[in-house]
Amino acid sequence: MRTTARKAIVILIDGLSADYFEQHRANLPHLCALASQGLHVQRLRSPVPATSMPGRVSMITGEPSQRHGVFGNHVFDGQSFRCAMPSDIVVPTIAQRARATGLNVASVGYAMVRPEHTDFYYPAWWLRSFMQHSRFAKALNESVVSHLLSSRHSFEEMGVPGGEPEEAASRTADRSLELMRGAACDQRIVRMIAALACSDSPPDLILGEIALPDHIQHLYGFESEAAHWSLSTADLLVGFLLHRLELAGRREDYVVAVTSDHGHSPISTAIYPDVVLGAALWQSEGATLHVAVRDSLHRREVERRLLEVGAEPMDGSHIPAGIRDCIATFAAPDRHSFEQSPNDHDGLTPSGPPAAISSHGLRPGAPADDRFCVFAGPSVIQSEVPDEAAEWFCPTLARMLGLPGGSQEESLA
Repeated sequence: MRTTARKAIVILIDGLSADYFEQHRANLPHLCALASQGLHVQRLRSPVPATSMPGRVSMITGEPSQRHGVFGNHVFDGQSFRCAMPSDIVVPTIAQRARATGLNVASVGYAMVRPEHTDFYYPAWWLRSFMQHSRFAKALNESVVSHLLSSRHSFEEMGVPGGEPEEAASRTADRSLELMRGAACDQRIVRMIAALACSDSPPDLILGEIALPDHIQHLYGFESEAAHWSLSTADLLVGFLLHRLELAGRREDYVVAVTSDHGHSPISTAIYPDVVLGAALWQSEGATLHVAVRDSLHRREVERRLLEVGAEPMDGSHIPAGIRDCIATFAAPDRHSFEQSPNDHDGLTPSGPPAAISSHGLRPGAPADDRFCVFAGPSVIQSEVPDEAAEWFCPTLARMLGLPGGSQEESLA
């Protein structure tokens, strides 16, 4: 019999590293307060590679990349690298498990959850462009953005109180306005989460995401003023959610978990695999590179070329066993990443200035890829844990929800 004593809200802040929190916690007062009140994992390690989709999926499955099937933002289908999708996850997710036991599940802007495993589903505001094979960056999904920013319609769909009507932002190529629209979407996502949690029928599990900080850091840099702004804004959104729960008398109903999918680190040089490898099929995962290889001879030739630019072979243990022989994996040197060469490139120089001046997916175990993580709420005992593996998050959340697989107190002491 299920013994649920708690509900849970999970907020993923994309790109919030353990290092950033420790160095700038004074600028993150709401996260700092949660860390002082709850179970704070100082360094939640990332799966390999430390990129967005593996990081999210490790959180909701409790499995490493080679087991859950999402070994990068892009996976190999035998012919090409394509964007990872929820259908690529080959093990049960926390949403699927929770709903199977009768819990009510909502996914609000959290990528890599199947709609059919939820009672309420709203897509990530950047999801369509990413899923349509945007190889190197997330981008605004115009239909979702317009829906989020135009009216109270999102709230009316839920049957819960909403906010004031807003005019949809006009389409524009201007980067500053696009980023402002992304911030507005993050705000509306958190407002939707708060509205659900404070409604007459609050879900047992809500999964949500604050997406913009990762994009900001890629563009403007780790510890840039823009990064400080985006992460401080994310902290304010967490504070807003907590305040709404307090006002509604729901704060004691929910464990609030805040974490990230990966860290971030400054990048000074981009290696161009299209120049180094010619016609080879490859996919960048930040500072990790996947290359499709035909056989052992081809693998050796790829290794030779990449060693010449300082990249080192990885053992590939994060690749699912069935395709491991088809993929060669490499780690970039310190402060390097892998990118497509720019359009005006001479086609000869193997490296140059990076488009993303901060990135992740570093060599396995790199501290800069470690992420922030905290659980706070009713019956969560205040404690500091130096580090945990990525796979720790899901079973801990499951025990707090009372799902089968262990006593709730195991993860709270």
